[in-house]
Amino acid sequence: MLSLTSNSNATLHSTGLKIGGISIHRGPSRSFKLKIETNLDADGNCAALDAQREREASGLWNDPVVLGQRIPREEVQLDQLVGRGAFGEVYSGRFRGDKVAVKKLLAETRETDGRVDGFLAEVRISATLRHPNIVRFIGVAWTSAADLCVVQEFMEGGDLRSLLDRYEVESRAIGFDREKTRVAMQICSALAYMHSLSPPVIHSNLKSSNVLLNGALEAKVANFGTSPKRTLKTKTESKSRTLWMAPEVVRGEMHGTDADMFSFGVVLSELDMHSAPYTQARQQIRDSSWRPLQDADILQKVTKGSLRVVFSESGPMALAELGRACVSVNPLKRPTASEALHRLRTIFADELA
Repeated sequence: MLSLTSNSNATLHSTGLKIGGISIHRGPSRSFKLKIETNLDADGNCAALDAQREREASGLWNDPVVLGQRIPREEVQLDQLVGRGAFGEVYSGRFRGDKVAVKKLLAETRETDGRVDGFLAEVRISATLRHPNIVRFIGVAWTSAADLCVVQEFMEGGDLRSLLDRYEVESRAIGFDREKTRVAMQICSALAYMHSLSPPVIHSNLKSSNVLLNGALEAKVANFGTSPKRTLKTKTESKSRTLWMAPEVVRGEMHGTDADMFSFGVVLSELDMHSAPYTQARQQIRDSSWRPLQDADILQKVTKGSLRVVFSESGPMALAELGRACVSVNPLKRPTASEALHRLRTIFADELA
């Protein structure tokens, strides 16, 4: 005896069963007819595949800069997952015998054209950047949107935020020393280079977890994500807000390279104190329900100028002064990247020799 059970994907009729595009019909003589419905068009082409081909043939998929950086997907080998974010994953891998980092969009993210285009926009900008303190871009590979990936140099030292977390666990002395000041100079050198381009490149997503380290603890800026812009002024989506963002960015206003300098000031505070931004405020200030401050509460106070990151009294005071200048609420009071780099080099030579 044949038993037919209906579910969300099947419709049971008095004369037969339909599952998706497959129909089984019972005839008058108790015979069954099988009918398979597909989404093929009159020419026998799959509409879904055609839609993807159309998408891939338009916009950034067909950009000459992106195409010029394309490498064979079959030569990119994925090994181990080393990181995961809101929109993508990073794997260690191999490309032509070299160890590399491979960035991929999450499956659910690949369904959004905006995210794919943003991913390719990062490729377009990263391919043009050449600096010793920016993670080296190797290429982009795909056979379809499903396996789109960016290949870049592998940074075996991990990210700066993880290093500072270890410093906290190990109770390392706070304050700026030569090692941490050198890291600050390397980050600032990358920003000075990006901001000197015409038009300038605005990172818009600088934070300690987006600063990667090699085995010698040399710092390189990475993970531009979908945010970098080659423009004098830009806007950042509100849903992308982080504790490193400048007040004008949080408010959704147009901003320029000075927004990166605010983020750099927050990173300087992390290098100094080792803790994540606004950790002390989160512990000391409570909301009306006596709960620790949430990120939204912190950002609201930052935009009003009533809350700032803190600096220690250890190490050169000139470094703390530079950090405070960078996190000025007024963008016009922040130093440029080239000015900050000059100050860092002077402090390094005069006070940390």
